[in-house]
Amino acid sequence: MKAAALALLLTLGLAACGGSYMDTKNATKPEPVPEEKEGDWRLYGQQPGVEIKVSWASIGHDDRFGTDDYVYVWVQRAFKQDQTNKEGETYRTEFTRFALDCAKSEMAGIAAEFRDKDGDEVTRRDMAGFQWEFDSVTKQAYMQDFFTQVCRIAREKAAAGNKE
Repeated sequence: MKAAALALLLTLGLAACGGSYMDTKNATKPEPVPEEKEGDWRLYGQQPGVEIKVSWASIGHDDRFGTDDYVYVWVQRAFKQDQTNKEGETYRTEFTRFALDCAKSEMAGIAAEFRDKDGDEVTRRDMAGFQWEFDSVTKQAYMQDFFTQVCRIAREKAAAGNKE
């Protein structure tokens, strides 16, 4: 009973303020996928049926919300054949934005955009910061290599920016 009363008071309090606990109307827009030229996409690797590129221009910190210890990067996986995700949507190219915690050797996928063979957006999913799930990269050699390279590039870019 007390929990229900508390929930009701909280809801009424928010309504009285004219607000909402999630202000999506005034929220900052998600980071868009970098375009081909502006993104400076560089080949990272190839596997059977897929080519993997990294946007060099996207590697860095995002200080729109104050100081940010994470390093962000966009990764593109271009498949030779159509793929189907778990929602049943067909796509040919997947863009994923990662947040890397270089100090803890952890990373999280924070956004994904899927495009069809013509380059048209099929769907996009963005994760709110409080929902990010960081995974250790130390157990996977391929991910550890990617992680190490991106963190190194971010440090070099930051050092070069501080010299100017």
